[in-house]
Amino acid sequence: MPNDYITLKALACELNESLSGGKIDKVNMPEKDEIALLIRAQGKNRILTVSCNASNPRIHTDGDKKQNPMVAPSFCMHLRKHITGGIINSVKLLGEDRIVAFDITSRNEMRDEVNLTLIAEMMGRYSNILLLKKDGVISDTLKQVSYDTMTKRCLLAGAKYSLPPQNKLLPSDKDGIKNALKEYCASDVATYLISRVSGLSLLTAKQIVTLCEIKNDSLSLDDTQIDRLCDKLNEFININASSLYSPCVYRDKGVCKDFFVMPYVGFDNIQKTPSLNDAVVLCTVEKDREERKNERTKFLKKAYDSLIKKLNSKLAKDNEKLTECEQTENIKKYGELILSNLHAINKGDEKAVVTDYYAPDCPEITVKLDTRLTPQQNAQAYFKKYAKLKRTYEVVSKQIEEVRETLEYARTIAPAIALCSTDDEIEEVRQELAQLGALKQIKTQKNKFKPSQPVAYEVDDFVILVGKNNIQNEKLTFKVANGSDIWIHTQKVHGSHTIIFAEGRQIPDKVIQTGCEIAAYYSQGRDGDKIACDYTQRKNLRRHPSGKPGMVLYTTYKTAVVTPNEHREYLTKFD
Repeated sequence: MPNDYITLKALACELNESLSGGKIDKVNMPEKDEIALLIRAQGKNRILTVSCNASNPRIHTDGDKKQNPMVAPSFCMHLRKHITGGIINSVKLLGEDRIVAFDITSRNEMRDEVNLTLIAEMMGRYSNILLLKKDGVISDTLKQVSYDTMTKRCLLAGAKYSLPPQNKLLPSDKDGIKNALKEYCASDVATYLISRVSGLSLLTAKQIVTLCEIKNDSLSLDDTQIDRLCDKLNEFININASSLYSPCVYRDKGVCKDFFVMPYVGFDNIQKTPSLNDAVVLCTVEKDREERKNERTKFLKKAYDSLIKKLNSKLAKDNEKLTECEQTENIKKYGELILSNLHAINKGDEKAVVTDYYAPDCPEITVKLDTRLTPQQNAQAYFKKYAKLKRTYEVVSKQIEEVRETLEYARTIAPAIALCSTDDEIEEVRQELAQLGALKQIKTQKNKFKPSQPVAYEVDDFVILVGKNNIQNEKLTFKVANGSDIWIHTQKVHGSHTIIFAEGRQIPDKVIQTGCEIAAYYSQGRDGDKIACDYTQRKNLRRHPSGKPGMVLYTTYKTAVVTPNEHREYLTKFD
């Protein structure tokens, strides 16, 4: 992803056009490395997202609206104090580097006007967000750095802000770049270009070389080629004003993988977008959502895997014990054969060869004896062992049934972990795992977490709700749904409860099929081609005898075989 100087400058120009004159109404911090500003600009409410995430730094408007934490971090409170109500004067880049500056006019406690600058440094793992005073002194910074040997800077409140040191030529230094290209004597023009010029990505450098009709493996460059390279680089620096400017995204298997300021050579599945901001949103928001979810649910996955492993291990051990207990009849038989042959057995014998009268052909078998016991005591020892194994068989059989039931219930948590998207949903799944002993019980503060909400759809005026975990499933099925509503669940595959609300109407087959496709998508079979879904009226369901949330029994139903489909076009907000 060419998150370089050229791309960021074009993006800053777009943001300057859309945000200049905008008023900052709210400041939020949904993630520890991300801020979200609600801005009223040009008659529209926009959410400006600035993220300094090391693996996915980005700036854009109108992306993903996230849940905010109950307690705002200190940096968020600092920004609220100083820039809430402020006006964005301009958006630009500083020092021909990947540093976006938002010039803001705000008011202090005395209602005097003050000029502040919100800095977003988009430099990979060195990305940061800072607020500067008028004199360039750092008011506060998201990532505090006392002194970094790589950047040679101190980023602390009260320190003077300085740009990162630059050991390469600036993109606007046309004479310096021309002299550097005259020294070229290698076999990779694009690589040489990014090694001498700052702010260029390899993809952009290759694009410039290609547009100049120069072979990238050239061993040297003549004056004409050098002039073409310099002119094309200058055009790219101001590409938003060039005829080449055509923001687009590159798709691979339907997923947005990269964004460009123009259709780059070598990429086939290119889709043009109305703006570069839209391209950034398409490529980064979904990636950020998935990465954040994986990071926040990592401990749930670890606890779940450990629980499943523990239950499987216990089940295997209990099955081994059950196999041993199945030999109880032979143990009883040995005792009875000893009693029937007392005349032929003496104390101190290690074994007894007796006739097995229980077998059809009455073969002779060998029965082991305890030399310390009399024949009668050996028989009683076998009878005691028989009684013990019989009791153990009953206990172990019950334990196996309980473990299998718990294992079946635990496996229903896997789809819920995959569907977690908010802190409330993560907390609900954590509580489920804690009840199963996979995690420690933690007392949460009252009202810190509110009940999470199901996924809501509206299909041909019929409301469809989908539970994302067992707690949602339980509430949705037995507290929200009525007897005539249609309940849907995947057959033989763990998944979510899906309810189509009838509201006294006949539900068309098309709506039921759509509901089945949605239910198949919110299941562990979402990657399959054909998934069987059972559907029935809510009144045909009853709770499972185990009492575990989300587990039901039903006998009257119909089955539809469908292809999983999220049907995003029908998504709506749950009220």
